[in-house]
Amino acid sequence: MKVYVVRHGRTDWNDKGLTQGKSNVPINEKGITQAMEAKDKLKNVTFDVCISSPLKRTLQTAKIITNGKCNIITSDLLLERDMGDFEGKNHALYSKHNYWDYKENSGYNDVEPVKDLLKRTKEFIDELKMKNYENVLIVSHAATIRAINYNIKGYDENTNFLEFKPKNGEVYQYKI
Repeated sequence: MKVYVVRHGRTDWNDKGLTQGKSNVPINEKGITQAMEAKDKLKNVTFDVCISSPLKRTLQTAKIITNGKCNIITSDLLLERDMGDFEGKNHALYSKHNYWDYKENSGYNDVEPVKDLLKRTKEFIDELKMKNYENVLIVSHAATIRAINYNIKGYDENTNFLEFKPKNGEVYQYKI
């Protein structure tokens, strides 16, 4: 199965440097352009299904990319990481903590611990592997895509998860 993973297009919160976990923020004009560019990159791929986070920014991106050519279903397993007390605040406040340290597995400030995020995305991948799809489009969020990436490629307790930085509107391709 080929899996094409796209991070949602930019939002005003991205532009302002605000942390947007589960807040339901729409994409902006730049985000629409990024979704159109992703659509163009994927124009020769016929998707069996598109699976998206249920948040507005991912669904908007998914609708632009698929252009009505396949069903879009949502999965809560693809929601963005719960950013707890950092939600809606300057991203630098969140970034100065090491919430991606596997050994520490911090849930301070009500942030979803990294092991929980990895477990949730592994569950999604395991469910996906049970389906008989050839090409799947997944539209999700930065932290969730990072966890998907490492669940597919592998990781251990010493992995530097921050080496992979999913960009808005970027297409990542995997075989599972």
